[in-house]
Amino acid sequence: MGDIKRFRKKYTTPSHPWNATRITLERSIKHKYGVANKKEIWKAESFLKSFKDQAKSLLTRADDQANKERDQMKSRLVRLGLVKESGGIDDILGLQLRDIMNRRLQTFVVKKRLARSVKHARQLIVHEHISVGGRKVTSPSYLVLADEEAGISYAADSPYMSPEHPEAFNEEIAQRKLAMQKARAKRKGQQFDEIVVFDASAIDDPEEAAKGGEYDASVADLGAAAEAPAVVAEPARGAPRKRKA
Repeated sequence: MGDIKRFRKKYTTPSHPWNATRITLERSIKHKYGVANKKEIWKAESFLKSFKDQAKSLLTRADDQANKERDQMKSRLVRLGLVKESGGIDDILGLQLRDIMNRRLQTFVVKKRLARSVKHARQLIVHEHISVGGRKVTSPSYLVLADEEAGISYAADSPYMSPEHPEAFNEEIAQRKLAMQKARAKRKGQQFDEIVVFDASAIDDPEEAAKGGEYDASVADLGAAAEAPAVVAEPARGAPRKRKA
């Protein structure tokens, strides 16, 4: 038998587990992008951090090898749609976590109105209903290349290809259901809260709450750069708990 293949860890966990700012930020990202757990967020942060660390090291070098590595890194980021052809090192250092999350296949499925919500999009991808360039992709965190955006659609053998499928998104049917729900609420004298199928601004900037700090919210280790990190207090072991009224 051959040697056991050892998988390298693709992410780093936060150094401080009870940083309130980081917990609030991760909860917001998890809700808006529909990730299954925080491990997916940490993987995206580590992926972004690796590019930023490489860009910082290349800033201090001017040899031919540095120029070659700089061109290769820029070419890869351009293919991923994260920077433009005319971009430079400053654009790479200015990337945020939301830029990575917006390139995920799960986000594109919602943007193209192939799903009704981010959770629905995740279900479609995992159940092999979505294809990219004619190839089925079952990973919601797959980073879509710039030239692959136009090729995102339902799989050829998916029942969602039929416009009569009850779960497939249809603008006309959605508006008809919305009108019926409004009429029903009006008859009952209730206030109707319209549910937006997709709002680009809703997942455009999940790090807005972290602005104003002296740290980059896209880095996993938020507490290390903050001057006074807020800590979520836990009850002391053995302390009496308050009874519910």
